[in-house]
Amino acid sequence: MADPRDMILGEIQVAASKAMGSSAGAMMRQAGLKASHKIWPELPAGLSVEEAGKIMREGISGIKGFGSFSACEEDGLVKIAFSDCYFASLSADSGQPCGQQPICYFGFGLVEETLARLTGKRTKVELISRDEANGVCHETATPR
Repeated sequence: MADPRDMILGEIQVAASKAMGSSAGAMMRQAGLKASHKIWPELPAGLSVEEAGKIMREGISGIKGFGSFSACEEDGLVKIAFSDCYFASLSADSGQPCGQQPICYFGFGLVEETLARLTGKRTKVELISRDEANGVCHETATPR
């Protein structure tokens, strides 16, 4: 059974999506940017993507609903994977596919800001694909 906190967050994001339509994504991305500073008030700078990924993995694991996190640099892009994200299971209820739900945009903003703070590189995070069989969201952070 899912953590009740995850279910509550899920219901909030479904309601926000229905009430606000397309503007919910932009608002949630901004909320994710701000949350980075609350989750990690002080961060080292000038790290590699791999070093940043380790710090982010620890912090994101404490958030729960997003599942586990990994990041690596490949061909100038940051490849990101979220495994066992509870919020992906809410796609049907929200009417939005995985990667377009407000909670996904929150995660994108959180990763964008935290990567920028740790590595000095500004990026835009997007879902590339969802592997339903293995429960993995594959995302890419492309340089801005």
